[in-house]
Amino acid sequence: MQCILTALKAESQPLIDQFNLNRDTSFQFPVFKNNDLYLVGIGVGKKNIKNRIETFLNQNNPDLIQFINIGIAGGNPKSTKIGYCYLIHKIEDESSKQSYYPDILIKHNFEEKSLVTVQKGISNGGNKFSGLVDMEALEIFKICSSHIPVHRMAFLKIVSDPMDLDVVEFTFHKVSGLVSSKLKEIENFITEFKNLLSTEKPILNKSDFEWIHSISNHYSITETQQQQLIHRSKGFRLRNQIVPFPEINQDKPKSKTDRNQIFKNICAELSA
Repeated sequence: MQCILTALKAESQPLIDQFNLNRDTSFQFPVFKNNDLYLVGIGVGKKNIKNRIETFLNQNNPDLIQFINIGIAGGNPKSTKIGYCYLIHKIEDESSKQSYYPDILIKHNFEEKSLVTVQKGISNGGNKFSGLVDMEALEIFKICSSHIPVHRMAFLKIVSDPMDLDVVEFTFHKVSGLVSSKLKEIENFITEFKNLLSTEKPILNKSDFEWIHSISNHYSITETQQQQLIHRSKGFRLRNQIVPFPEINQDKPKSKTDRNQIFKNICAELSA
């Protein structure tokens, strides 16, 4: 599975059209899909990113997924060009100066640049930033890297302004036009990036999922507990490639308290 993350509707629409994505109304926020390609609208800034990404993951529970953040960014006029699309190899936090590094494992035709995630838009020409700036990449990296390896993340940024928001008017047409002009390159990248998934084996196999479903049904665990069980099961399987899952021989729960205690015991077994 692949999931594109965009902040603006104007960034999303050309991608929705290009990949024939349809709205998934089971979510309360913008999610579009076509087979195993999804697009999630995360909004501007970091406030909605954690909730939307984790809600998406919990509802789909993919065993293998890649996240591709696509959007506009400000660029230093001395080192970037308006309308160019760059692949990000370094993300820096403006406040802490801490740096994070997406792991780029595929051949591509994009120039690579560093990016700083800022708290608010830059209007002074951005002299202290040598590459690109945006408002979402850092939070996306932090949230996604807690769920997947960093080599399953990619960040594509199209330069929309010379870090001077006072002289630029961001209309829907202008932003969507920037993304539209790079659709072919973006599609080629997404196709190549997807090929990486074929080299990775799913953590859990069919028998493992059968065990999870059996436990879930027998002990009537909640949806949230089932997601936690899957997470614990992946950890167990990573530590034990051949060993079967433990046999659970407790009686069916007679109350919610019983169920919660049984679930706690099962998690302890998986963590042992």
